[in-house]
Amino acid sequence: MTQEAIDNYLELTLNEAYEVLTSNIDPWPNSFEPDKKRKFIDQLISYFQDREEYERCAELLKIKNTVTNELDNRES
Repeated sequence: MTQEAIDNYLELTLNEAYEVLTSNIDPWPNSFEPDKKRKFIDQLISYFQDREEYERCAELLKIKNTVTNELDNRES
C-alpha cells in the first residue's frame, strides 16, 4: 500500500469518526471511559487543526466539554 493510499484511508476514517461523533446518536462503546473519550477527541482535534478545519475543532471541543462534565459528575 502506498503512502498516498494510507493517507487517504486515514482521512476517510477520521472524517467518518467526526460524522459519527457529531451525529444525534450516542457513538461511544460501553467500554469507553471518559478519559479514553477525551484522548480520542483530542486526537481528532489535532488532526483537524493541522488541516485548519476549525469549525470541526469547535464542534469536537463542545463534545469534549460534555465528556469532561460527565467525568466531573462521576467524581463528585
